Amino acid sequence: ESSMEMSGIMKIFVTLDDNFGMMFNNRRQSKDAKVREDILAEVGSNILWMNEYTSRQFDIALPDNINVDEDFLEKAKAEDYCFVENILLQEYEAEMSEIIIYKWNRKYPFDRKFDIVLENKWTLKETREFTGISHEKITKEIWINE
Repeated sequence: ESSMEMSGIMKIFVTLDDNFGMMFNNRRQSKDAKVREDILAEVGSNILWMNEYTSRQFDIALPDNINVDEDFLEKAKAEDYCFVENILLQEYEAEMSEIIIYKWNRKYPFDRKFDIVLENKWTLKETREFTGISHEKITKEIWINE
C-alpha cells in the first residue's frame, strides 16, 4: 500500500524511557517543560491533538491550534501532530509519517510500553540532545516512515 492511498498521515510525539516504557500505574513516567516547549515549536501553526490527560501537563493556556479530544487519533488529519502518552499506537502505525521520540535517558518502572517496532519500517532521520528542567539530557529522535 503506498502512502498516497492512506487517509491521514499524522506525526506522533511520545516520551519514552530506555526500556520504551510510557506509563506506570496509569501515570506518565515523567514530564519536562522543555519537552513541551520543543513540541510547541515543532508544531508551529499546525494542529496538535491530545487527550484530556495529556493536556493537563501544559501549565499554560492552550494555544488555538491545540485540540483536546479523547478520540483524537481518529480525528487527526494528514499533517496534524498528536502528543500520545497513554495510548498504544500499533493499530495506527499505517497512518503515521513521523514519530518524534523524546527519550528520558533513564530507566523508570513501567507497565505500558511503546508498541511500535521502529526497526521494521522506520528510518532514524535526526537526533538532537538538549537539556531539560527535570532531566539534564533529553534525546529527541525523529523517525520517518518512507
